[in-house]
This record gives sequence, C-alpha cells and structure tokens, in this order.
Amino acid sequence: MELSDDTLSVSRELSQLDKDVLEFTRILDVCDVNYVIVSGYVAILTGRSRSTEDIDVILESLSQTETAQLVTELKNQGYWGMAMPLDEMYSMLSDGSRIRVAEDGQMFPNFELWFVSNDVEREALSNPLTVVFDEGQIDISPLELQIAYKLRLAHSSDSLSGKDFEDALHLYLTFEERFNTERLEMYVNELGVEDYYVELTGV
Repeated sequence: MELSDDTLSVSRELSQLDKDVLEFTRILDVCDVNYVIVSGYVAILTGRSRSTEDIDVILESLSQTETAQLVTELKNQGYWGMAMPLDEMYSMLSDGSRIRVAEDGQMFPNFELWFVSNDVEREALSNPLTVVFDEGQIDISPLELQIAYKLRLAHSSDSLSGKDFEDALHLYLTFEERFNTERLEMYVNELGVEDYYVELTGV
C-alpha cells in the first residue's frame, strides 16, 4: 500500500468483500451521491484479519427526488432493504434512522447507510481518503480521523480489548510513519479520547 495526502493505492488481489464494496459504491457514483466508508471495513481493507457483516456508509443528505433515483438504481442492480422496503429509504434516512441494504435474498455483507448527522461525519465526508484499486476506487474516512473515531467507540464501550481498539491499533501501527500525527492528535482532542490515545501509542 502506498499512502499520499489524499490517496491510498492498494495493489493486491481483491477479496470478495472488496468486490462487493466496489460494486455497491459504483451505484452511488452513478447516482452522483457523495459518500464515505467508515468503521470496520477500513481496518480490513488495510490488512487487518477479521470478519465483518456490515459496511458502514455515510451519505450526504439527499432530497426526496435524489433518494428515489438511488432507490431505482439499487433495485435495478438487484439490491433490497433488509428491514424495510427500499421505497421507505427517504423517510427513514431523513428521520435520522439507518437502513441496511444487501443483494437480493442475501443478508451478508450488508451496507448500513445513514445521512451525515454531526461534525465528525461531515469532516469524513468532506475530506475522504480515496482508495485506488486496479479495478476501481472508493472513498473512506481519513485514517487519522478513523483512528480517533475507533478510540471513541472503544471509550464508549469502556474496552481496550475489543475490536474497536484493535482496529485503531492496527491502523496506527500500519501507517505510523506515514500519517499526519498533528492531525491525528487534533481529532483525538476533539473526540475527547486522549487517555485511550496514550494507551494506543504505548502499545
């Protein structure tokens, strides 16, 4: 992997999960929907060996018409809403709820979608890291923000041994010499996870 300021180049054979993510995000691209992938898949993408059942995707806030266009394209490409009909996507997302979308008849992997709702999410959406594969590209959260975000999730669960802290540790050790430490520490301070950051850097 090669990391620059706003691009992560990944030159390896894609996993089935990678292919599923590329296929789904192409639909978002076709519909001109601004998105960013966060949470567990970011760690998996960068080499962490663990499983996941869902891919977390933050979407820009869409109008009812824009959402209807996305729903039509998802249906045309063979996706369904796991807990609710896709036709209810706009009402669910605009109310602040999250929805899960998967290939017809399938449960895993599924894509958990929601409209951007806070400053941390807006930061990720506005300044994504573009991952470039030979087969295409996707947008993920900046690694510095992802590490701080995972530390906050670990803090919320009060666990230094859970998957969130381990995800943060993987990203930190993998990119320790390459990410922007000043930016990381700014996010750590903003999210109030200084104590967990001390634990992370001391591992």
